[in-house]
Order: sequence, then C-alpha cells, then structure tokens
Amino acid sequence: MMKTQFRCIWFALALSACNSDERTVPPAPQVTTNPVPAPVVIPAATVEDVQPLAPVAVEAPKPIPTKYSEAMEDGKAAVAKGDTAYALELFGAAAKLDRKQADPQIELARVYLDTKDKGHAIAAATKATKLAPKSSRAWNTLGRAELARWSYQGASDAFKKAAELDPDNAWAWNNLGFTELSFHSYQAAADALVVATSKANATGYMWNNLGTAYEHLDLLDEARDAFERGGKLGSKEAIASRKRLEGVEPMIATAHEPKKADKTETTYPHDESPSEAPVEPVTDAPVVESTAPAAEVPSTEVPTDAGVLPATL
Repeated sequence: MMKTQFRCIWFALALSACNSDERTVPPAPQVTTNPVPAPVVIPAATVEDVQPLAPVAVEAPKPIPTKYSEAMEDGKAAVAKGDTAYALELFGAAAKLDRKQADPQIELARVYLDTKDKGHAIAAATKATKLAPKSSRAWNTLGRAELARWSYQGASDAFKKAAELDPDNAWAWNNLGFTELSFHSYQAAADALVVATSKANATGYMWNNLGTAYEHLDLLDEARDAFERGGKLGSKEAIASRKRLEGVEPMIATAHEPKKADKTETTYPHDESPSEAPVEPVTDAPVVESTAPAAEVPSTEVPTDAGVLPATL
C-alpha cells in the first residue's frame, strides 16, 4: 500500500518537473507582401471619340507620250514650269523614240546644266555633237557644258566650232568672247563680241561683255558706248558699268584719238555700286523643235554655274 502511494507521488513530482521545463521555440518567419494595385479600367471609346485618319494623297504617275514630237513638246513645257525631273523623263523618252535625233540630247544637256549635273551634261552634249556634227546648237551646248566644269580650252574649241558652223549664231560668238575674257585675252574677246553684238538678236548682256573687254583694253569711250547700248537693252550690269565710268579717263595712250566722252549726266533707272569689271553669266536660248536646223531665239535662261568670272579680272 505504502509502495503504491510512493510511486504515485514520485510520478506526480516527475510530471510536474517536466511541465515546468521551458523550451525556446523560434518565431515563425514573417512574409512582407506589396499591395497589389487596383487595375485601371479604361473606358471603351465611343463612336464620337474615334477620329478618322486623314487620307493620304498618292500622286498618279505623269504620262509619258509615245510620240517623239509630243515628248519633246511636253518636255519643253515642263522646263518652262520648272519641273526638271519630269522634263528629264520626257526628253529621255524622246531620245529613245528617235535615237538619231540630236535635239533630245541637247535639251537633256541643258536641263542637266540647270541642275548642276555637269557630268551628265557633258555626256549628253557630247552625244549630240556625234549625232549632229554640223549642228551649231549642239556644239554651243557642249561649250556651255565644258565652261560649267571650268574647262576653258574645251569650251573655247566648242564655241569656235559652233560659230564656224553658223556665223549668225550670236550666242556662240558671245560665249566665245566670254571664254576669252576668262583667258584674259581681251582683244580676242572684243573681236568675238563685236560679231555677237552685230547680230539682230544681240542682247544687253552681250553689249555689257563687249564693254568689259573694251574697258580692259583701256578703250573707255568704246566701253561707255557698249555699256550704253547694253543698258538700253535692259542689262542692269551695263547700266551700272556705264555710270561707274562717268568722268574716267584712259590710263594708256592709244594710237588713235578717240572721240571725247559726252560729259552730260545721264539719268539711269538703277543706282547700284557694281564691283570692278562685272560680267554677266553666259546664257543660251531654247531650241525650237523643227525638222530643219532651228534658229536660236532670245531667252531668260541663265545657268548659275556657267563659268561666271570673278569680280576683278
């Protein structure tokens, strides 16, 4: 009996000791989570909110005529409107429609000169002289192309050939005189320009170029007269040069006694301060399509890269 009680007491004590044994339990890991943003709800567009796309204009290709004469005519019209890209297409088509004609190559060369494409200008003008070796216009155009790339000797040879083939080609004589001015060959320039200004279709700038040659030869009375004539034909450079020479005496004694300059003051519509010895750019006339060799007619075509001389020669 006593043993049974003792065992019960001992078991109770042992159980109490076990319950009083404190154990350290590691805390559970804490997981930090970012709050999930609320979804943005985009309202559906209404019919009123939708803007129609602007229509894109697509330019229709320009027609290319299938007849030689029409292609040439349309090409010249395109040049007159300043549409050089279309003009090149039309003249190129004309060249293919009649491969024996030099006119399309001449017109191609002139458009290339306007666009400063000197390489293609030389190629087209050279081909024109081969197709029509007796064409003054073809050789004159080749001279312009040579002048555009500063090949003065090549330009001089071409202009001489053009003048030889057609002595009445005032543009060829003027361009030859202009080139001689580039060489500082003033007497040769004056000789060519005298012929140019003797033609019925001589222009104001041709007289201005002649006056420039005379001025460098110290023939001031002749220079004044040439500038006077050029001014009457509308050359602004000639007007300014004539005004600049008022009262200027020759620096070199000449073999002959020129007439005294008229000291009467003349009123000019322009009052400009020109640089020394201005020379206007070389110009050329458009070709009139014809089965016969076409005569050149006055034009306002002035290529900016046609070999303009420096202000002081």
